[in-house]
Amino acid sequence: MEKWILPFCITISYTIITVFLGLKSRGKMNMRKMENWSISGNTIGVVVTFFLCGAANISAYTFMGAPAWGYLKGVAAFYILVGLSLTAFTGYLAGPRINKLAQKEKIITLAEAYGIRYESKFLRAVTGIVGGLATIGMSVIQIIGVGYILFVMSGKHLPLWAGQLIVLIAIFIYVFISGVRAIGWTNVLQGIMMFILSIAVCLLIMNKINGNINLGSVFTAVAEVKPAHLTLPGSLGDMPPVFWTTSAIVTMLSFWPGYWTSYASAKSESTVRNANIYLPVYYLIMAPMIIVGFISVYAYTEYKGPADSVALSFIMKELPWWVVGLFGAGVLASAQSTSEPQFHTTALTLSHDVIMPFKKEKAGKTEGLLQRWLLLPVMFGIVLPLAILKPANMVYINLFCIGFVVQLTPLLLFGIFLWPRSTKAGAAAGVIAGVIVVIACNFIWKNPLGIHAGIWGWMFNIPIHIIVSLVTRPVKRETLEKFHDKEIVNEFYKVNAAEGISRQG
Repeated sequence: MEKWILPFCITISYTIITVFLGLKSRGKMNMRKMENWSISGNTIGVVVTFFLCGAANISAYTFMGAPAWGYLKGVAAFYILVGLSLTAFTGYLAGPRINKLAQKEKIITLAEAYGIRYESKFLRAVTGIVGGLATIGMSVIQIIGVGYILFVMSGKHLPLWAGQLIVLIAIFIYVFISGVRAIGWTNVLQGIMMFILSIAVCLLIMNKINGNINLGSVFTAVAEVKPAHLTLPGSLGDMPPVFWTTSAIVTMLSFWPGYWTSYASAKSESTVRNANIYLPVYYLIMAPMIIVGFISVYAYTEYKGPADSVALSFIMKELPWWVVGLFGAGVLASAQSTSEPQFHTTALTLSHDVIMPFKKEKAGKTEGLLQRWLLLPVMFGIVLPLAILKPANMVYINLFCIGFVVQLTPLLLFGIFLWPRSTKAGAAAGVIAGVIVVIACNFIWKNPLGIHAGIWGWMFNIPIHIIVSLVTRPVKRETLEKFHDKEIVNEFYKVNAAEGISRQG
């Protein structure tokens, strides 16, 4: 028997288990109802919410892209850990409010919230498309990771595209049948598994290579062979402190469409708040994998393959077959736990925010079916071909997509939380300007002055949003009262009535 067969069996059996768990998770809930498939009827508890939020962010680049950056660049890789940990802070502040809106106003998606707040089907569709495209980009990362892991675990017998297709079919089956409940319950299994495996594999590699589990010995060894690894801008010189910092900031401020769905699915505001309190601890899962990349610098000097595969190849070389098999399952878990909500959210927002608002029939069973069947073109018509082409390094794809999705954040901050004066025209002008600048700063002027393209987008997005809002009419009073306290709205209308720009409801 060839040595790859048993580890491969362990790895692929994990996907089979998730299909079974995902199918069982729906229980007696009728998934033909839109609200059940999309947000589980607001019934998810704190444990599942914790893993729905946490495991959804621990993607394939955690087990492949992050150690690749640790191997290539050094401490630059830790921007991922810092940025994601800070997202828990924004989730703690915004999540309970979102849950309240979802339960009180029956708002299912982030783009729907924008459409209602700004009284605009057009803005709802635009934000749905921008968020959907960014989410598709992130899901491509996961499927690239899936292809790598199954290709390597199969002794390079299973083509990349075949491994990607197998996992996509598995995910499609249980997400189509059980919706967000399948995502939540499989994420619990995946989250626990990833956390244990990340720490265990790192400790085993440290002990095998260094003869101890002392982190100091790792940094000492790296300093001897590549001292530039331990300071910014890193060994490749392409991650200066400004870019590192702004990358962490845009990661923190990026509010993905899937976040709204996760918070809306929870039972209560306290459920969301409690889940976010402990998320930074969970995100420490990334640190051990970056350390594995560091160890590869001095202990795996003969490696010549793709950087995204360095951790997997190193572990296969140094650890027992059963650990290798479990690690492979862990990489699949990280990819599946992130791609599941991304596929679900993309299909949901395309139907609920881009298609249905412009159709005459009301949302209901028809929309519920449309959401589910849209998984097919999203997963197999867009994501699979892009994953096969592999347009860039995993972490770079991540940074590129974040630059786009962060342009929607001012709509959330101003329109729903902070500023009743924010208007449809201001929001639309700001988003369009921000997206154009992000495109320019990715393809024409690459992150000028070392500042992340997403921040450059904000430099145009926010001022334009404010200026255009100040010279255009605010929305109706009853619309504002859905998102802001009545006292605030009353005071706002008193001020604006005095200025002569009041609008009748």
